[in-house]
Amino acid sequence: MSYSIFSPNQEPDFRVGVVKPFECLSRGWTLVKDQYFLFIIFCLIILVLVSCVPFAGIIWGAWMCGIFLALLIKLRGGFVSFNDIGKGFSFMSQGFVVAFLSGLPFLVIVIGAKLFEAWMEEMERTYPGEDALPGDVLIQMFTYLAGLALLYVICFIVTGIIFSFAYQLVADKNLSGWQATKLSARAARENFGGVMGLLLLELCLFTLGIMFCCFGLVLVMPLAKASWTIAYTQVFLPPPPPFAAPQPPPPPIFYGNTTNT
Repeated sequence: MSYSIFSPNQEPDFRVGVVKPFECLSRGWTLVKDQYFLFIIFCLIILVLVSCVPFAGIIWGAWMCGIFLALLIKLRGGFVSFNDIGKGFSFMSQGFVVAFLSGLPFLVIVIGAKLFEAWMEEMERTYPGEDALPGDVLIQMFTYLAGLALLYVICFIVTGIIFSFAYQLVADKNLSGWQATKLSARAARENFGGVMGLLLLELCLFTLGIMFCCFGLVLVMPLAKASWTIAYTQVFLPPPPPFAAPQPPPPPIFYGNTTNT
């Protein structure tokens, strides 16, 4: 069933139990490898903008729609250019809704980080000029940091499952942000094992990227997005029709001369 703006109650069908994490990773690399450096530039531009330009985060959703749109074009045999990424801005409102909803849980981490910063400033005032903080203070500090890290992983997994196909649905099916989120959550629930496996692979990739002075994030992001594009096609696009054996040719028809008697 295809979605139409004239039939808003219809939603795309999805398949169940079809996500294969390692296959997604392998096919994702095959998808982007011939234009890998172009996708790296795409990722680098948006990360620099979001990190350095105030309020640039509002375009995050449009950029995500743009990169998934470009990957779908690539998957369907097209050649990707910067113009394809720019097409994501035609989904600005839907992408913003998805980005806003998926970012809400991380506000807790931001608040926790601010509280930790204030606590550290208080510790510096309480123990001025000392070479090392007392042992109990260090234990509290590491416990707090470990709690923040654990909370981040939980938020990453929960939002990664719920919004695993949301941007792709916006870019490919032109769903609203809320419709895409609901449908993505249902599809991920019915493909929970595969989605969770791919999410853990993505977490490992991002961890490796952070270990390389954070610049590695730019190197792994194209592969991660391409893998989720493959997962999306496994779930939402119909499988190819089975190969039909050629039918035997019809029996020959012989035409002879007829003799009138």
